[in-house]
Amino acid sequence: MKAIWQLSLLLWRQMAVLVGLAGLMWLGGVGLLAWSDGGDAGQTGTALGLVAFGGWFWHLGQGQMLRGLCRPESYLLPRFRPRLAGAGTLDLAVWVVLPCIVAGLRGLPHVLIAASGLLLVAAAGLASGSGRRVGLFLWIGFIAVGWKPHLAARLARVAEVSPWTPLLLALVALLVFRLALRPLLRIEDIEPDTSPLDSTGLGRMQSQAMQGRPARGAIGKHIQGWFDGMAQRAMERALSAYRRNPGARQRMTLIRSLLLPHDNPQAIALRLVLVTAIVGAYFFAVLHRPHYNAAVIGAYAVLLSLTRFPQLGRGMLRMRPNLADLYLTLAPESRADYQRTLVHALLLLVPVTVLSALAYTALGIVLVHATEPGRMLLTAAIVAAAASLVALAVHLIGPEGSFGRSLVNIVVVLGAMASYWGGYVLLGLIGATLGGALLALVAISFGLGVWFAAQREYQRRAPCFDPPPA
Repeated sequence: MKAIWQLSLLLWRQMAVLVGLAGLMWLGGVGLLAWSDGGDAGQTGTALGLVAFGGWFWHLGQGQMLRGLCRPESYLLPRFRPRLAGAGTLDLAVWVVLPCIVAGLRGLPHVLIAASGLLLVAAAGLASGSGRRVGLFLWIGFIAVGWKPHLAARLARVAEVSPWTPLLLALVALLVFRLALRPLLRIEDIEPDTSPLDSTGLGRMQSQAMQGRPARGAIGKHIQGWFDGMAQRAMERALSAYRRNPGARQRMTLIRSLLLPHDNPQAIALRLVLVTAIVGAYFFAVLHRPHYNAAVIGAYAVLLSLTRFPQLGRGMLRMRPNLADLYLTLAPESRADYQRTLVHALLLLVPVTVLSALAYTALGIVLVHATEPGRMLLTAAIVAAAASLVALAVHLIGPEGSFGRSLVNIVVVLGAMASYWGGYVLLGLIGATLGGALLALVAISFGLGVWFAAQREYQRRAPCFDPPPA
């Protein structure tokens, strides 16, 4: 029982914030079920919705955790599979059985449908977190619901009164569990790790235990292969240019191609094309009805472009032992020179982030036919430049723990969103020229101040080549 309990605590140790949020949703949902009188359908739906959302996020983390746990060496542990099954049974008892028992004791209707629905939500979250293709098919189902909401509502009313609905949902949930867990329980060799600072986005949602693991699935492997091929060719071009003319610029290009393998022009173009294809397909499938403010596109673009920097913080920690080889190869005159070289190499992420934000904003402008494209583009460019400087600074010298990095990232994102909306309103009040100049003066000045302070602090620190703390 102790081993089962320790397996159940793994997610808390790796994703404390996610566990806390999911736990609060579970407590709120079960509490509402316990106080419900059975006659208030809205309160019952809210309670079950809270439990379902909490279960989704919880099992999304469980899927990511299992991808890192289910390695060939783990199966050498005594009775690993039975104890893993015991942890899964305990998990389903908490997220499916217990809420449905509370609902049954309160005399709420459709308890069996609720139980099978919660089971399906758990299976869907586990499949999505483990990176299986079945999770993609589930998302396609959600998109189909958004495409035809009235048809989905009619089908839901029919399913509500059908006696076969609980059985069908349970069978679908068991099938999803099987498709998600069977590859994880199969013993196979682990593929070579990917670069900690890759920017393909394929491993952006990986947990700490599975960082560096390549994307599973044929599509993910093909895309990863495209990016790796471009990185290899960029490295060869940088090496040839340095051999012909070993100057400072060629040296920095070579270092950047080593540290940031997927930030060459070809890889950036491919990433923008992939994002355009995905966003375009999703927009035409679900968001083709203009029911929101077009200005929100710029906020989403800035938010999407900033997702690179949390990965930078984690990647630099994972690369510490490997950076010892770079230190010996560069043979700097002082430790500050080495730190300064890394800072200048990583500064490339700032223009890349601004370019990405502008490209995403332009894509949104085209899709929604925004009436003020210049205002959106100018605001996104200024805010993305300032926010990327701040994000690069804080993730370079910020806390090393996962909780501290998550908290810092939340503060940066909230500040960027507030700056975007404040700047957008400012440009609307006093005009693009004066408003843009004032926004740039405040935002860029703040970003440069934070960046120069962080740069001085980073150069003052001694290089560390120890592995990151567990």
